[in-house]
Amino acid sequence: MPSELRHILFRPSEVVEALRNHQARIGQPIPRGQVLDCGADGSGAAALRFRLELAPEPADAFGSALKTVNQEFVFDAPTITAALINYCRDRKIPLPANAEKSLRQFGEQVGLITTYNIRPGSAPVPRDLGG
Repeated sequence: MPSELRHILFRPSEVVEALRNHQARIGQPIPRGQVLDCGADGSGAAALRFRLELAPEPADAFGSALKTVNQEFVFDAPTITAALINYCRDRKIPLPANAEKSLRQFGEQVGLITTYNIRPGSAPVPRDLGG
């Protein structure tokens, strides 16, 4: 039976949108505010995480005079994975239901990797077939 290996790469802004939608779905919405900084952190053997720093919106016209404190959120790999799967479903990006799903950092992008029917030790090896 054939094996399948797919990489779907998401820009940081897409990950933020996916996380916002996911957190709202589970009843833990991310507060509104301007994204000051965001990005994936998957250095070394540690599982991938995604950090989001927000400057909260003032509550009203007088709130802008008050000192606001930036908020930082850190999301773990299972949360990011669930958010990206929902993001794909919402945009009709096909994902094999029975595939194993994992995350990996590709520069500043987050990759959702799906593998199906890959046996241990049988990962595809690129070869030059001549041309």
